[in-house]
Amino acid sequence: MIIDLAEMKQHLRVDGDDEDPTISAINEAAQSQVANWIGRPIYGHPDDMPAEDDPGYDRFQIVADSAVRVAIKMLAERMYTNRGGEGGSAEDAVPPMTVRALLSGYRVFCNVDEAYGNR
Repeated sequence: MIIDLAEMKQHLRVDGDDEDPTISAINEAAQSQVANWIGRPIYGHPDDMPAEDDPGYDRFQIVADSAVRVAIKMLAERMYTNRGGEGGSAEDAVPPMTVRALLSGYRVFCNVDEAYGNR
């Protein structure tokens, strides 16, 4: 996990343990959505990253810095606040503009070497 449960609960201003399963699921979903949005694996600590000779290695993998961590928290907060779903507009299908702005410099659109067969 990039953001642990205690840190996420603090961000959401939640006391007590009643909503821990919900917050954990939202936290995981937010982290997954951020990783999918930028197109690269994200890790919480350098020790968590696969080594270059590991089958899970990705040359675009990163350790979450403060901007990525804030984006995850903001996205999780939106998911937590709107747990019942939203209006169904096209904007609901993508992260909010502030989250996109935080993540814009981290996006990888395709692996050019693989796209052109140069592995």
